Amino acid sequence: MSWLGIILTFSLVDNVVLSRMLGICPCVGAPRGMKSALGVGAATALLMSVSALAGWMIQSLVLDPLGVGFLRTPAFVLSVACLAWILEALARRTAPDLLRAAGFPVAGIALNCAALGAALLVVKGGFGALGSLVAGLSAGAGFFIVTVLLSAIRDRLEVEKVPEPLRGLPLHLISAGLLAFAFVAFDRAFLARMLHGW
Repeated sequence: MSWLGIILTFSLVDNVVLSRMLGICPCVGAPRGMKSALGVGAATALLMSVSALAGWMIQSLVLDPLGVGFLRTPAFVLSVACLAWILEALARRTAPDLLRAAGFPVAGIALNCAALGAALLVVKGGFGALGSLVAGLSAGAGFFIVTVLLSAIRDRLEVEKVPEPLRGLPLHLISAGLLAFAFVAFDRAFLARMLHGW
């Protein structure tokens, strides 16, 4: 698969949130305000990209040579948790004001299954080191796009007249479903036609 194909597949066609339903919790419970949505989306996207590369390294340099591939999931869970902890420590040291302004704990992102899902999808796809990094960045970009879009939709719906039974989670789930339906337009046939033209 070409680099453009990897980017479009992981960010739009096979979006981890809308297609795989991974990491839907922070998206449906979209952070209040665009600033928080941007922070959550960017931090999760960064964690997903680093996790995808770490997953490739763990699989190809440790698990496969030792013949213990059955330990993939626990090893990836531990690596994602450690990476989230490292990212939080770096953020506290380099940009504490930005971390406070975002209004969310980075450690909570470690519980986001989208980071683990990205690592598992990249290993399953059989990408190399650079391909894993690009796929992880693309999956993170897709997560970022969905988080920002759902936050914008949520902000808009806050000022609209909505029947009381639909307020809150029901309306957020309906919005996520409609957004997923819109992303269906980016199917594999569309991608193949678009890449064929390049």
